[in-house]
Amino acid sequence: MSKCQPFSIMRLTHEAIRAGLNDLEKQANHLSSASVPQFKKTFNEVKRIIELHAHQEDNAFYPPLEKKRPNLTHALSEEHEAEHQAFDQLTHQIEALSDNTPDLSAIQTSMLAWIAQHRDHLVHEEDVLMKVLPKAFNYVESVAVVRSILEYDLDEFEHFHLGWVFARLKGPQRKMYLGMLKGCSPQGKFPDFVTKVRPYLLADEVREYEQEELLA
Repeated sequence: MSKCQPFSIMRLTHEAIRAGLNDLEKQANHLSSASVPQFKKTFNEVKRIIELHAHQEDNAFYPPLEKKRPNLTHALSEEHEAEHQAFDQLTHQIEALSDNTPDLSAIQTSMLAWIAQHRDHLVHEEDVLMKVLPKAFNYVESVAVVRSILEYDLDEFEHFHLGWVFARLKGPQRKMYLGMLKGCSPQGKFPDFVTKVRPYLLADEVREYEQEELLA
């Protein structure tokens, strides 16, 4: 089994989310009636990724961490709840948009404010967790926790989340992510996961990863 760095899944997912936020920010700054459909699509994808990521953390990641480090994640879960409320407001504004909306400034202001807020949340999570995790869990425990994270809403992870995240990772990030998947996937699922990421691989990546047995 590949020796993965188990909790790299969380940091790398953050990097993919950052890429999605950057794209959404560009679209918000240049929003026009003609670009409203693409803006809606991008928002809904970013929202979908963040919602699963937060549910994975709240339900599969934070509970075992709380047993090791009580009260560490309470503030982070509160930020998740605030995110849910922000999504409700943004979704209402997004759904009201059309190519005839005369003034787009309100949704632009709301979206840009939320993007900044979520970037702060990602940094806060990393500041709190990255220093603690290597001390809180040994390698075997880390693999078990990451496996439970992947198993939480496995269908959504496999059929949407995985490809979306992987497509937004670059170079060494992809290699690290694949190593994590190979070492930490639920039993029997790694071949299915490889099938989902293969379409995003460049030819030289396929050759390199096959030589290193990262795709089998």
